[in-house]
Amino acid sequence: MPRRRGAPVIEGIGEAVIARPPAAIVDFVTDLERYKLADHKIGRVLEQRRDGNRIFMRHDGALRGVPGPAVALEMVIEDALTVRYRAVPTLPSKLVLTFDGGFDLRETPEGTHVVHTERFRFHQPFRLVAEPFLRDWLRRDIAGEMVRLKQLLEA
Repeated sequence: MPRRRGAPVIEGIGEAVIARPPAAIVDFVTDLERYKLADHKIGRVLEQRRDGNRIFMRHDGALRGVPGPAVALEMVIEDALTVRYRAVPTLPSKLVLTFDGGFDLRETPEGTHVVHTERFRFHQPFRLVAEPFLRDWLRRDIAGEMVRLKQLLEA
């Protein structure tokens, strides 16, 4: 997604080669109850429903240990190698932030190369505190998330 003017982005990108087929990875990352084992930002899963290649999810969670409002997102399985998601504007989370991200997969002789991206945009006044507090942490968190994803899927 192109960066919009006036909306600074905090971005984390992680990658791993996982010795599993792409379908197994897509199944795992689109099931929040399972995926939260890798993504420690996800708390309680409040709702998850699927309609074809679209999945609506709602969950609470925390960023760098700080609890936040429940968020809603729509995840779209674009094809066997691409999954995208974006925040669905709901109160109160839409007053604090928007976010998007996804998973890009590529088959290799060693397994599936997975690149996971998360982007957060905080609204004022939260931006003043959130950006310096979360910028470096998000980069480390996404890298750790990919290590956990690999461990979980290869176990």
